[in-house]
Amino acid sequence: MLLLALFATAVVAAPSPICKDAFQKAGISSNYNETIAHAIHSMTVEGLQLFDPLATEQNRVPTVNQDLSQVQKVLPNAPHFHTSSNFATQTMNILDKILSTVGNSKDGLGAHWSSVERIAHVFHMWDLWEKIYETSWPEVLMTPPEPTTCVCLKDTRANGIKAAVEWVAKHYETGTPITLLNRPIPKLTDAQSWSVWKQRLLHYYTPEALHDAAIYLYCVTHH
Repeated sequence: MLLLALFATAVVAAPSPICKDAFQKAGISSNYNETIAHAIHSMTVEGLQLFDPLATEQNRVPTVNQDLSQVQKVLPNAPHFHTSSNFATQTMNILDKILSTVGNSKDGLGAHWSSVERIAHVFHMWDLWEKIYETSWPEVLMTPPEPTTCVCLKDTRANGIKAAVEWVAKHYETGTPITLLNRPIPKLTDAQSWSVWKQRLLHYYTPEALHDAAIYLYCVTHH
């Protein structure tokens, strides 16, 4: 219970009245800090370029530090995800990137993830970004959020998004959380454990969660 209380204190957002009103008008959910933090905690420049081809390392998207051995657990900007071109397909080059960091601290997941769990996580994040782009992104482009909404969303320290990303970083040092729900997850070893992982991974594929993430990504790439 104490852990749950600490979690709630750490990541529950308390936006100003102006921001709260702006979020309501924009149709942003009440747990936006959780949904957005999940969408961006492993964001990369390449992921952002799906939404803005001109995105660079100066993007102001807080992400879990790829090297968890560092004191700074959350970076102020999403980094590049450089891959080799040794293989013919991008899928294999991404797989090469993942497996080439197994056994060190520089892949942003910590020491507790197995190889197959690391692969599932990286491709899940790319799948989620594609889902946002295909479903909620066109809608946001047609009806962009107001400037006040973007100002409030980009202030991640005040709105609780950065705190939620910090929660993820902290828990990567002790386990394999794949949601911000503070629920135990089995090791991914067989079809039965994958059924649990699949359910958890799809937790943030709801229209509300995708909408939250799309609005945030619009704000950081267009303002």
